[in-house]
Amino acid sequence: MNPLGSCADQEVLVTYGDHRPLASIKSVIDADGCDILADLSETCVRILQLEIAVYHGRIEPYAWAQHAVDVLFAPAAA
Repeated sequence: MNPLGSCADQEVLVTYGDHRPLASIKSVIDADGCDILADLSETCVRILQLEIAVYHGRIEPYAWAQHAVDVLFAPAAA
């Protein structure tokens, strides 16, 4: 799923294992009760892991934002 798509704000129930520094995501249950983990992109899973780390105080809020999406090339200067 696209983290910027129309489903990006959907509330889900995430179960995870407490691995450090990032949690291992076990399931992502949507409003219909379906596990959508297999449908999520690696980027979405990474964002969930980082949000969990911030929630538990393992990293500072917003400090993870620069690492949420891997960028292959720096943007061109304007």
